[in-house]
Amino acid sequence: MKKLILFCALGIMAGCSKDVTHNYAYEVSGTANNYNLTIEAAPSGTAQYSNVGSSWKYTWTQVNDNPRFLYISAQNQNSSGTVTVKIIKDGSVIATNTSSGAYVIATVSGSY
Repeated sequence: MKKLILFCALGIMAGCSKDVTHNYAYEVSGTANNYNLTIEAAPSGTAQYSNVGSSWKYTWTQVNDNPRFLYISAQNQNSSGTVTVKIIKDGSVIATNTSSGAYVIATVSGSY
């Protein structure tokens, strides 16, 4: 009888779904102080930002564990300097890229 109750309880628990949440961020940094950005900002689609400074950050929380396409591209708007872009999930960098020079672009993308 105890085995039957345990089996039924496990069956009920397996049928219950619990929302999984993850905290994401796009981050831009570098030695230049002026960047133009393009990001994938689902569900609203692609967003563009002009003349943002170093240490720019965009954060959101995603409720589910399904991978989604993420994209960030930043262009240095100065005649020298570096630009670094990152995708961060739950506090850990999952993708990063750095470019150096005049008007260079750094991009990262993928399904995470």
